[in-house]
Amino acid sequence: MKTVSFKLKEDFLDELEALAENLHENKSGIIKKALAFYIDNYDGIIAKTRNEDDNKELIPHEDVLKKYGIL
Repeated sequence: MKTVSFKLKEDFLDELEALAENLHENKSGIIKKALAFYIDNYDGIIAKTRNEDDNKELIPHEDVLKKYGIL
């Protein structure tokens, strides 16, 4: 493993410390789990963002299948 350091606003750090104490876990463990959760769900976050974009171009599924010779 490698060490990573970054800055947090003091009130956010206070919340992290309280959470760590309540969960009987260290701050590093909570941050690792939070990052893993975010990365695991990143595709859904991007899809939601794209779905909310009023300028998005939608391509029918059937057209994509045809383009790649699947249909």
